[in-house]
Amino acid sequence: MDLRGTYTQAPSTAPQSQRNVVSGLGTEVVALVNNVPITREELANELITRKGRQFLELLINRRIIEQAAAKANVTATDREVEEELTEVIRSLKLKNAAEFESTVLKQRNTTLFEYKEDVLRPAILMRKLAEKRVQVTEEDLRKAFEANYGEKVQCRIILVPKSDGLGVALKIYDKLKGKGIDEFIREASQQPSQLAATGGKIRPINRHSAVPELERAAFSLRDGEMSEIIEVQEGYVILLREKLIPADTGIRFEDVREQLRREVYKRKVEAEIPLLFNELRASAVINDFLNNRFDIKDVPLPGRNYPGALAPSSSAPSSHP
Repeated sequence: MDLRGTYTQAPSTAPQSQRNVVSGLGTEVVALVNNVPITREELANELITRKGRQFLELLINRRIIEQAAAKANVTATDREVEEELTEVIRSLKLKNAAEFESTVLKQRNTTLFEYKEDVLRPAILMRKLAEKRVQVTEEDLRKAFEANYGEKVQCRIILVPKSDGLGVALKIYDKLKGKGIDEFIREASQQPSQLAATGGKIRPINRHSAVPELERAAFSLRDGEMSEIIEVQEGYVILLREKLIPADTGIRFEDVREQLRREVYKRKVEAEIPLLFNELRASAVINDFLNNRFDIKDVPLPGRNYPGALAPSSSAPSSHP
């Protein structure tokens, strides 16, 4: 739904008495109740009171992105937004935008218009901004080739969540120490996670992996050997190496160079986006008067005039990312 339609004058099919009321008020009237107008200002005040604090943070973040994009001469056209939406719909195996709105967005209490403007358009801008900071080097390509086609290690793991504590991991480790693969698999099959279904078996660990702690252990162990307890972001891991998988020598680097370049480029852009936004957010001067949050260094001294200062009768300026 196009929200701009909310603020248009009453249609010409309304009774003459209503048209007479609206004609003198322009677009300030959003509804009439027994010929008594509800103004845009009344509606805005109600929305701010009920949803303003929640929405302002979204608006602040969006404004930060828009300002950075304007400075870098980056835009997100309506056509690009529609193409992005089409790709989302295709990836979800849905028929069209109407089905996407009714089956996905409705559950999130949002509309197609809001999804385009609050999610897709800022995402496109952030991607374009991040792309300006990303380069794919020869070293990146060589590492990607080794990760995809080099030797790998088949392993099984037992993961103890941080919430369970190191003590639980130590008990499991002591229980398995000196035991064989079969005992490890039995214990791994009892862990309270999806790993239980595979007996702790995970995808083969490659070089230059996302979890270097597990990579180091996997490649340093011998087949059938169990690791010490390894602390990772998710918790505590006990790893068992099953076997080394040889490199795929049938693939030449030059034959897959362009494919690797695209994969590495996409991955680096995706990794750069949150870093870039954190930088933009940290460097922004934000005065959030609705939530009483602001940069201390930017607080005006009593009586000093400054851009955006609140007069007693004014409304808070909409400064947001």
